[in-house]
Amino acid sequence: MSEVIEKRLEEVREKFVGFTDPDDKWKFLLDLAKAHKGMDASLKAEKFIISGCASTMYLVPSFNGEVIHFEMDVEGGTTNPLISRGLGALALKIYNDMSPADILSVDPKFFQDVGLNVGLSPTRSNGFASLVKQIYLYARVFVALAKK
Repeated sequence: MSEVIEKRLEEVREKFVGFTDPDDKWKFLLDLAKAHKGMDASLKAEKFIISGCASTMYLVPSFNGEVIHFEMDVEGGTTNPLISRGLGALALKIYNDMSPADILSVDPKFFQDVGLNVGLSPTRSNGFASLVKQIYLYARVFVALAKK
């Protein structure tokens, strides 16, 4: 695991440990959502939709041979998409612009360990798990392609 990804994980861990009020987590996710720039509408194709999310979430990867860059955005749905967008932005805070090997070196249980899943609705929890699973799938694909 690289120092960069270790630092990102530690920053998120420290942030979550520092929450003294249960609402702090939601405020943090809303701030991430509001700060996230989204992505160009031309990238929003059905093949990039993350299944299982309460809202329509898109995750578009690009690989330059060294790192994976992700574009992510969220649209509408049955609930407030800001929480979903915040969850996506949190995932990108850790995984974006990292090598496939670095992505795969992170235990996906990290988010449970910091308490992210506490208080999430089952739909949001499943959607977030689907997002992380898709990130890992892209990393495995790009590792395989890089070996060719």
